[in-house]
Amino acid sequence: MPVDGFGAEVSYKDQAAIDVFTGAARALLGYAPDPIGATSQLLVEHPDFVMARCLMAGACLVASDARFQPMLKAEEAQIAARESLANDRELGHLKAIRLWLAGDWYGASAAYADVLTRHPRDLLALLFGHQVDFLLGQAHRSHDRAARVLGHWSSDEPDGGFIQGMLAFGLEECGHYQRAEQAALAALELNPRDTWAIHGRIHCHEMQGELDAGVSFMRGRESDWGGTNYLASHNSWHLALMHIERCEFDEALALHDRYMAVTEDSVLMKMHDSCALLWRLGMAGADVGDRWAAVGSRYQEVADQAYMGFTDLHTAMAFAGTNNGDGLAGLAACLEAEGAGTSQRATIARMAALPVVKAFRAIQQRDFAAAMDLFAAHRYSSHLIGGSAAQRDVIDLTYLDCALHAGRTEVVDALLQERRLLKPESPLTQVLRGRLQQLLADRTPALS
Repeated sequence: MPVDGFGAEVSYKDQAAIDVFTGAARALLGYAPDPIGATSQLLVEHPDFVMARCLMAGACLVASDARFQPMLKAEEAQIAARESLANDRELGHLKAIRLWLAGDWYGASAAYADVLTRHPRDLLALLFGHQVDFLLGQAHRSHDRAARVLGHWSSDEPDGGFIQGMLAFGLEECGHYQRAEQAALAALELNPRDTWAIHGRIHCHEMQGELDAGVSFMRGRESDWGGTNYLASHNSWHLALMHIERCEFDEALALHDRYMAVTEDSVLMKMHDSCALLWRLGMAGADVGDRWAAVGSRYQEVADQAYMGFTDLHTAMAFAGTNNGDGLAGLAACLEAEGAGTSQRATIARMAALPVVKAFRAIQQRDFAAAMDLFAAHRYSSHLIGGSAAQRDVIDLTYLDCALHAGRTEVVDALLQERRLLKPESPLTQVLRGRLQQLLADRTPALS
């Protein structure tokens, strides 16, 4: 049976088409443009290329946007019509797609893992499973998934770097920072422009509070991550976080305006980067000007999805940032309706997304004590929302900010002790400590 450029079997037998498919898959793995356009054109000329359709479907599946669901359903129907042509690998992808469409998200994650046990050279099954892990907050599965196939690749195969990059991120999310750094550097030795490996490395700097090293690493490699690839916005976001921690707000805003500014054609990831950065800057005391307007407008388009908790979190931030009380009320109502069901999505909405949205609604209403209570009760279930630990840290930062507004000095002190453990050299933590000391000083009666 023919194989693609990674050594995984495909049912289609046209070698020229297989070569185009491999190029598109490699672009997708590297977050380079334009794998979807290339695959779409390939399918016009080769409509029975089942694995190419699996690529299209998988890209829609991990887009985390309900607006891609109709396209995902259409691709599933196209694959189903050619099911008799499909091989075992492709049938495994079809199973994952069907489980996702049926609302069994964790089942889809497991189905992609099952493909890898039989086809460890299937980098698309690895990529889609890895991204599903990210969407569902499954950190341990993320590094297990990459580890189980790594031994099937020699250390000098360039495409094996994609595995090392995914392994790095999974290890980092589980706190194995030294091992994660080793994996990221191994990937970058194979491909210095591997943006996901760069992403894994900067995560390690971020989570260990290595601000100067992180800024130096990212500034020194900006030509590698800062081009036209789809991760440029997100990698710039990580660099901007370092500048915020160093209280260098102008640098963070310059990165926002260069890489993250929201436009009419911005995808959700870029919107999330912009939204989360502006929210953090506002809490830190920076003036973000009128940048919220474009962000809040775009989130109106997805406010009624109640689809991915990670999007709901950022929608709530955007509406709070633009003082959109009606938007927050509508978002909460959508999540309450979704959470009344019995699906996995309903469970995530009920246990994780809805409490966070209610907290941001309380912030918009200036009820910081109520927001504090919601964050305190649900901060340790926030992984169900998905995303990374660095991204979800905005929940803890917002909890701390609410405690400052509410004058709950004992809570502020406790949360600052937590942050000091992870980021002892952070100037921002010292600024927040200064705000606490000012609160305490204001309460101390003056000596007569």
